[in-house]
Amino acid sequence: MLCDHQCRVVENRAVSDALWVIVFESQTPFACLPGQFVMIDLPEDRWFFRRPMSVLSVDETKKRFSVFYRVVGQGTNILARLQLGTHLNVLGPLGNSFTPPQNPDKAILIGGGIGIAPLYWLAYTLHASGLPVPHCYYGVRSAQDVGLDNELASLLGSRLQISTDDGSLNFKGNVCGLLQQDAETIRSAETAYICGPTKMMQASCELLTQLNPGIKTEVSLEEHMPCGTGACGGCVVFRADDKLPSKVCVEGPVFDASVLYWGDALQGHQKEASSCLR
Repeated sequence: MLCDHQCRVVENRAVSDALWVIVFESQTPFACLPGQFVMIDLPEDRWFFRRPMSVLSVDETKKRFSVFYRVVGQGTNILARLQLGTHLNVLGPLGNSFTPPQNPDKAILIGGGIGIAPLYWLAYTLHASGLPVPHCYYGVRSAQDVGLDNELASLLGSRLQISTDDGSLNFKGNVCGLLQQDAETIRSAETAYICGPTKMMQASCELLTQLNPGIKTEVSLEEHMPCGTGACGGCVVFRADDKLPSKVCVEGPVFDASVLYWGDALQGHQKEASSCLR
């Protein structure tokens, strides 16, 4: 249930040079579907906007949930410095969720960077229900950018494949090269779930369409979300099945990849929409 949860920090640990996992304990019950996110209110009055973060895991019995984040700016630097016992508000769960695969054995996960978080939660919920975990393809810049090494290996086992841009771990190259290397699995897949940088998601979607035109693909968009509730309109995207832009925080963050405008197509649609409003 959507609520502004009063939480305290029970764990905040670095898992790599700039990657952290923070665990919150809520005073009220917290449940979250894979793909949903939260808005974290930093405990300082000078910050006007909360920070949107995908949920990594949930322990409903302890009213706890975790977030996987990268320290990139002032807000996440403050998050990394939070001491155990710090109290703050977390709004959530927000947005929609992934559609569970009918056949997890024929599903694939494609993650980039911290975009692995909602995909991990999806795989975990399937495993907890006694279902097979999907094949997972995870692309990062280097071995230092994996962060969740133990968690991913424990959950996914041999179904996890990692690519690193610099070749410091496993396959050298990007995640698309990893997909091409395992083309037979991709061609037999029925569903795909993707989360990561926009260009990575676009390239992955295009490759999936080439290898397996019938695959159903859902993507979780990583847009800037000032409010997280649809009030500000700062996170809109354009879709082929709707003339009006969609608010990622309310109508997403998960979308059917086939209806999204990517790259040049998006720019062209934005110009068309702008001319209609003059």
